[in-house]
Amino acid sequence: MTGERPADRGWFAGVDPGSEAAAAAIREGSAETTEQWPRAAVESGFAADEGDYYDRLREATMAATRAAVREAETADDRQLIHAVRAMDDISRYL
Repeated sequence: MTGERPADRGWFAGVDPGSEAAAAAIREGSAETTEQWPRAAVESGFAADEGDYYDRLREATMAATRAAVREAETADDRQLIHAVRAMDDISRYL
């Protein structure tokens, strides 16, 4: 990962699953390898076991996906609003 979370600590270091911080860690981070993250998550107390780690990973990735969809929808809405306003401006001058 890049940023504040070293690769050996995992994407989950210092975040709550489903939080904006977890979503940002998933969306903005990167890593060459997973560095045995399920085991590290259990050892650090982030997850109770490997299954719990994957449940939390799913929760974080779903939060990241929801945020990305919200951003995309908002951008499209803004573009539509600008297009309608432009058409309205044009019709006033014709």
